[in-house]
Amino acid sequence: MSIDESRAEADPPSRIAWPPLLLLAAIAGGALLDLLLPLSEDAWPLGARIAGGLIVALALANDLWCASLMRRQGTTIRPDRAVSSLVTAGPYQWSRNPIYVSHVALIAGLGLALGSTWMLLLTPVAAVLVQRLAIEREERHLSQRFGAEFDAYVARTRRWL
Repeated sequence: MSIDESRAEADPPSRIAWPPLLLLAAIAGGALLDLLLPLSEDAWPLGARIAGGLIVALALANDLWCASLMRRQGTTIRPDRAVSSLVTAGPYQWSRNPIYVSHVALIAGLGLALGSTWMLLLTPVAAVLVQRLAIEREERHLSQRFGAEFDAYVARTRRWL
């Protein structure tokens, strides 16, 4: 379902693009804390680092897939812009927020790949902040825009996984 593009720009879910800011803050904050206040001097096992690298690769691939679907459907990927279309295909059939799942996985994957305990500790903090600052606002926005269609989507699709 699509809506008038000028109306879509009028009332975005948020004026601030919180998700990418939170992603960068968790990664940079974790790296900085690891330098200033390391929690462990021990080297992380190779298996953990490889698993982290795989998680990072899968998260990035999922982000690209989601962006491609949104572009094909003619809606914005920006969390500080109003949407014009409800995307429910691809990873959106399993999660209402697959990009944010990727962001959280990316932080955790980098934490493993880089051996960053702080990054791993900041992962759930970033997830909670994304939920509060972005997801809840976006879901109100989508409910207002798409009504029963969004309600049906919510009924069949989990928020995270």
